[in-house]
Amino acid sequence: MYEKIAPEKQRSQVVEAQIKVLIRSEKLKPGEKLPNEMELSALFSVSRPTVREAVKSLISQNIVEIQRGKGTFVSKNPGLVDDPLGLDFVLNPNLRLCLIEARLVIEPGVARLATLNADEDDLRRIEGVVHEMEEIVRRNQVGMNIELDFHRSIAQATKNPVILRLVPVIVDSIVKTYRDAPRTSEDHRHALEEHIEIYEAIKSGNPETAYKAMERHLEKSYHRTLSKQAAKAPTG
Repeated sequence: MYEKIAPEKQRSQVVEAQIKVLIRSEKLKPGEKLPNEMELSALFSVSRPTVREAVKSLISQNIVEIQRGKGTFVSKNPGLVDDPLGLDFVLNPNLRLCLIEARLVIEPGVARLATLNADEDDLRRIEGVVHEMEEIVRRNQVGMNIELDFHRSIAQATKNPVILRLVPVIVDSIVKTYRDAPRTSEDHRHALEEHIEIYEAIKSGNPETAYKAMERHLEKSYHRTLSKQAAKAPTG
């Protein structure tokens, strides 16, 4: 499982590459603990500084992570950084609207594919999220996390690993929309109605209906955000 490293090679890079291979081949799985530094040194037949340098590089790529007092673990989403598109450095005053426009391109297709691929477990998961949101709305509250869970659950139902990698980008857009244009309980109620429509379309097995339902939801979300932006704009 662990290959000895030839002395003429750039050892830390080779150790790094070998650990990546182990993760890709699922011999090391997301959330699994790596051997400690001394053990890796012996397994690869390299020095501890070499292992340390390799692990440092893997951490920078979010392939592994340090849990203080516990050790080094394979990241839950190896290789996926917190801001994959560098959105934190996009200095566009209309970024939140641009993000919803991007979602309009992506998420209706996600809903269509989810309709084609969803199994009973997926439908139960989406239904459960909808029920939780119903309870939040009943209490006249706002719950951002439950909205994120709704979109994650639909992406999960696609069974497409690339789409699952896009979910953090979608989530980031929702977070930024809330941060810059906070939603009210009334907004949340409208979103719930739209989510129910999407869920019912996916459950019915009609991919085009699901596509249109998601498209309508995002268009309405766009206009809700646009109206809030207009309300915040200085007058006079």
